[in-house]
Amino acid sequence: MTKLKLGLKRSRAFIGVLLILFMGVGIGRAEEVRLTFLHTNDMGEISGKSGFGGFPELSTLIQMERERSPNSLTTFGGDLISPSLMSGLSHGVEMIEMLNLLKVDVAVIGNHEFDFGPDVTRDRLKEAKFPWLASNVSVAAGVEALGNQEMMIQDMGGFKVGVFGLTTPDTVYLSSPGKAVAFEDIIPAAERMVAKLKAEGADIVIALTHMALSDDLRLAEEVDGIDVLLGGHDHKAFATKEKNTVILQAGSDLRYLGVVDLLVERKEKRGKPYLSIVPSWKLIATTSINPDADVGSVVASYQKELDAKLEIPVGPTEIDLDTRRTTVRTKSTDFGVLIAHAMKEEVDADIGFTNGGGIRGDREYAAGTVLTRKDILTELPFGNVTVKLEISGKALKDLVEHSVSKVEEGAGRFGQFSGLEYSYDVSKPSGSRVTSVQVAGKQIDPAATYTIATNDYVAGGGDGYAMLKASKVLIDKAAGELMASTVMNFIEKKGGVKPGFAN
Repeated sequence: MTKLKLGLKRSRAFIGVLLILFMGVGIGRAEEVRLTFLHTNDMGEISGKSGFGGFPELSTLIQMERERSPNSLTTFGGDLISPSLMSGLSHGVEMIEMLNLLKVDVAVIGNHEFDFGPDVTRDRLKEAKFPWLASNVSVAAGVEALGNQEMMIQDMGGFKVGVFGLTTPDTVYLSSPGKAVAFEDIIPAAERMVAKLKAEGADIVIALTHMALSDDLRLAEEVDGIDVLLGGHDHKAFATKEKNTVILQAGSDLRYLGVVDLLVERKEKRGKPYLSIVPSWKLIATTSINPDADVGSVVASYQKELDAKLEIPVGPTEIDLDTRRTTVRTKSTDFGVLIAHAMKEEVDADIGFTNGGGIRGDREYAAGTVLTRKDILTELPFGNVTVKLEISGKALKDLVEHSVSKVEEGAGRFGQFSGLEYSYDVSKPSGSRVTSVQVAGKQIDPAATYTIATNDYVAGGGDGYAMLKASKVLIDKAAGELMASTVMNFIEKKGGVKPGFAN
């Protein structure tokens, strides 16, 4: 009898062990799932940069990655409808069509989405077949909504993925959003959105951002609960992990496709369930990729239309010209001075000034190159006009100080001048760097007044030039000439760009 009872006990124990094993292997344990995020950002041009592909090659890469990883989400990190050569004519209609063709799932609003004013922003957002996020952007009461969403939740492979968007608050002076559009600080906005997405059941939280990389890093450091941060704005090809957050930017102008893979699995430790997330990432260049023929035909049709309008010679350059981003934002260049001098002569001002961030061609022209309308409009795509202001010597000194206040960061505020010379010491703190400012060879008098030709964007306080907003306006935007036309007229009048053109 004792042996029989012992045998029954052992049998029951054995069956119990089998049941536990069965449940662990089968019903009770979730399998590892790969979730993939395909990211691009900052693509103002419909054509790619030299040495890289464009939209047709990017389309091929996206399709390849979607086949590799069916649980994928395609994201865009802002700055689409401007600035480019074509956007000056179209206000970015063709760029929305391109992202629609790529079947982008979600985008964040960038500062350049406001370059043509909030009404154009509304129109372009309506044309998109995907949602635009901007969780920290709102409009004043009684004003028509822009059309952006606060967040999005998507089911991916059995997991809820929550996405929110942040647009740099610097947009108020980097672009033209208008007074009715407000930008919340990024940290409280992110904290609010993470909490809201978690409350809605999100397993994984994605921040889609358009702001300085330093702000992306700060966000990852200060706000818990963000698993992946997909950014844009600084045109950097960059990927890292900060605390528990993967951060990726995919360069600019269609050069790379950024890919983040998350291996996700529900697990249990000491009786408590948790989510295991193992990330990996890569940046894939669009170079030597077979183009998507369908997308290529659409790009070609736009390019043909544009070329017919713009391949008109303006004049030859007898000197080398450099418009690379890293150059025009850090030093005085012949092309920058050309723009400033053309504006100075156009309105007969003491000084010509433009911000380096408004020069967008990002290329070099060898001496002997015949510049075309297309070249000039590529360099100056924003549709700004030449205005004339009266400014005090003190405000002029402040302007030059502001120009070099972030030169080591390559900020767009860096000034290109004609009729003004200055020296500065970058080792000194911002606001106290300028050691000398001369106009027409003489040190400026703080109490004197000077006339300055510039673009309407900085004249309105853009790029942080608040000191210009208080200036007396002599020629306003309504009476001014298109900045690109000012430069083209100068080149044609002088028979090209010649050595010593600013003398």
